[in-house]
Amino acid sequence: MDVNTIRADAPAILADELERLKERIIANHLAAGQRATGATAESLRVLVEENPDGASGELDGRAYFAGLETGSRPWSVIHTRLRKDGTEYPSAPKWFIDIVRDWASVKGVALDSPWGVATKIMTSGSALFRGGGRDDIFSNEIPTAVENISRRLAGLFDVQLTESILRTINN
Repeated sequence: MDVNTIRADAPAILADELERLKERIIANHLAAGQRATGATAESLRVLVEENPDGASGELDGRAYFAGLETGSRPWSVIHTRLRKDGTEYPSAPKWFIDIVRDWASVKGVALDSPWGVATKIMTSGSALFRGGGRDDIFSNEIPTAVENISRRLAGLFDVQLTESILRTINN
């Protein structure tokens, strides 16, 4: 094995370990009961690039993917409506109420007031956010992926070094 072989094997190792990471994250997401439409899990993509210095890889997901662990924080701009007496009250916009209604429908959750749920999320954040979030969807998996990639790449160098030493001894 030589340096060119190591360079050739590194992207495959990255791709393999990132695919495994993706599978574990999806499994955790499903086990947590977070799946609604499947769009979040389907958004995960493994990207591996070869470059002159070796290879780089990433696992990419849709915007707000981190919300699987953090939940949705309160909005920085609170939408309001006017009462008949002229005072304002918080009120989620229709498009967000529709999202909440669609989510509840897909999840099979009956909501008495999609407006109330949407407005609560807008003003106070989601229940997951209010509860402090979680760290068992992807955060707990990243150290394992890093360790696996490091171990496998180090193994390539171990083989290279062993072969080099054996060649030196045998010559």
